[in-house]
Amino acid sequence: MNYPLWVVPHIGGTWVIGIISIIHVFISHFAVGGGIFLAFAEELAYKKNDDRIYDFLKQHSRFFVLLTTVAGAITGVGIWFSVSLVSPDGLASLIQSFTLAWAEEYLFFVAELATAFAYYYTWDRISKTEHLFLARLYMIFSIFTLVIINGILTFMLTPGKWMVNHYWLDGVFNPTYFPSLGIRILIMLAIAGMYALVTSSRIKEPRFRAFMVRYCAKWLLPVFILGPIFMVWFLTQIPQASIDTIFTGIQTSGVGNFSVLARALYLSMVLSGTILLFAYFGPYLNPKAFTFRIAIMFMVCGLAVTGTTEWMREMLRKPYVIYGYLYSNGIHKDDVQTISSQGFLNKGKWASALAQHANSEEERGELIFRYQCLACHTADGYRSMKKLLGARDEEAIENFLQILRKTDPKSNNYTGIMPTLAVNDAELKSLAKYLSTINVEERHHAEQVGAKPDVKENASTVQ
Repeated sequence: MNYPLWVVPHIGGTWVIGIISIIHVFISHFAVGGGIFLAFAEELAYKKNDDRIYDFLKQHSRFFVLLTTVAGAITGVGIWFSVSLVSPDGLASLIQSFTLAWAEEYLFFVAELATAFAYYYTWDRISKTEHLFLARLYMIFSIFTLVIINGILTFMLTPGKWMVNHYWLDGVFNPTYFPSLGIRILIMLAIAGMYALVTSSRIKEPRFRAFMVRYCAKWLLPVFILGPIFMVWFLTQIPQASIDTIFTGIQTSGVGNFSVLARALYLSMVLSGTILLFAYFGPYLNPKAFTFRIAIMFMVCGLAVTGTTEWMREMLRKPYVIYGYLYSNGIHKDDVQTISSQGFLNKGKWASALAQHANSEEERGELIFRYQCLACHTADGYRSMKKLLGARDEEAIENFLQILRKTDPKSNNYTGIMPTLAVNDAELKSLAKYLSTINVEERHHAEQVGAKPDVKENASTVQ
């Protein structure tokens, strides 16, 4: 509310962040896991003094370096630009709280890039011992970037003691830091193994191909053996409201309340089980029959699991950017009452400046909608307000907004999935008037068929 707005029609700004972020997650996880793979595989080649493994790693590292240094850097910058436009208040809080952590992560990232280039361009130019040292150095730098960024990502869901003292190290080493770190490392190793299966499946010599395929398949096993342990540990540390949302969706899936978190959990489990079975009975037990096409299918399934899990992690902290502290629309939880009494358009710096140029009540309502709702909804696209409002008239919409203003979960069953609406009485009427212009077609259609608007509210409809 204190910054200019970036309005993205139809898909919304969150999808822009999501698309860029998922691509970057794939690449960044591959950068760390692939770095570990290169270090261990080259150590294997060094001990065996096997030139065939060295030749394989040369080819393997070419695309690895190109993808992680170029595409990784571009998508990383893309995340910063998109988040700064869509959620400037949230990004400002993270930068102000973790300035030193961001600086350290940047230094390790620069060192990681420099080492990656040195690693690739020194093949056959330095001794094998020195080249193995570069592989190990890259692995260390990449792991340190994970160690730092994992703290900031997990902080957003479980701030922990930071909520009391605002000490940055308490924010980094929050309740979900270590289980999440374990999960990410396991996923990174699995992604590294899946990509290595793709490249090893192209080896011409049958016996060596079978050896490398089986070796690469072993990198998938840790995530299936240790993954459930870390996942249970992680789930015991997240807020109870998030746990309730997941398991309520599972328990009541048969009666229509099949929440998106429950769906994501099911999908992740099904895909993970599929990969486990095919990895064991395929490349591990029968490496000679493993082909390039099957390797690509493995990679697609693995990326689907990673994307689903990452999306689920983001959904767990809704409706917050920083859980229990800052809502997804940039309003601090503790400021809701003050804003509601003084007026949102009188409180927000940029919003109040724009409100001075609003020529009608509807324009003021649209301004409130954009600042308080646009972070999660669009007018007629993703999470469409047109669809959610249905055939409600202005009075019904106003009654609905009155519910969203309440902070008591007993009176407002949306508190766990939507920010509390922070407006005064006049602003609420302006917002209702604007929203009534969005669903004009639906109301006209309902009037023609003689239907009555459904005013029964249920939080599951928003999910």
